Amino acid sequence: MLGIYFSGTGNTRYAVERFVTVIDSTSNSLSIEDNGVLSELTKHEIFVFGFPVYYSNIPKIAKDFIIENKACFKGKKVFIIATKGLFNAFGVGHAKRMFKDCGAEFIGSSQFNMPDNIRDLKIMEVAFDYSKDGKMLEKADRKIVKAAEKFKAGKRQKSGLNPLNYIIGFFLKILRFYPKTDSYISAPKVDIGKCNGCGLCAELCPMKNLKITDSKVVSGSKCTVCYRCFGNCPTQALTVLGDKVYGQYVFEKEMREED
Repeated sequence: MLGIYFSGTGNTRYAVERFVTVIDSTSNSLSIEDNGVLSELTKHEIFVFGFPVYYSNIPKIAKDFIIENKACFKGKKVFIIATKGLFNAFGVGHAKRMFKDCGAEFIGSSQFNMPDNIRDLKIMEVAFDYSKDGKMLEKADRKIVKAAEKFKAGKRQKSGLNPLNYIIGFFLKILRFYPKTDSYISAPKVDIGKCNGCGLCAELCPMKNLKITDSKVVSGSKCTVCYRCFGNCPTQALTVLGDKVYGQYVFEKEMREED
């Protein structure tokens, strides 16, 4: 079994890697950003595809990966994993339809609540108690292991596809939340006074949307809203959808702090 994922701040990477290795300790997981991912896919009949849900949507970079490599998925069997904060809504259902259009067979799905990485909006600060990130990860880990064991036993879950998901998704679409991540956007916003020109954000950006000019970061118009730059900025100089840093989150940092 092969795990394929897109992960902005590490949640989805962990979920996919944990899931496939519980099923088979020799299983491999690769990011859609890895050069060898499609070559590796040809060796497997079944693969797990994971992504974070942003505003009930699939990240644009993940959508493009599926569309651009449509032929590679034909005849494969896909199990979908979605990591989410408040809700999933259209995420799993949209991915299921996309893979079906590619000729892949949908064999199940799981979704796991993880700490939210969107932390520059007041509404998210109100919705989440960031001090509980560690406990949330512990709970998610137990759920991932349980889901993997069910898969291994031949019990295929199909979570994230109930009517409530579609009702929430439709409501968010009306409120214009869904389109926020339906295309690439001009982001992040840069506080020049805080930016120290370290270049870490440009190095980490999956879209190569950031560059250093005159010792300061300059953003372009192809942001996929992954919050990788935001979560890793040492001076909190960047915001994406909001205008204020209420907290930062990167999975690896959270795990080190827990240890």
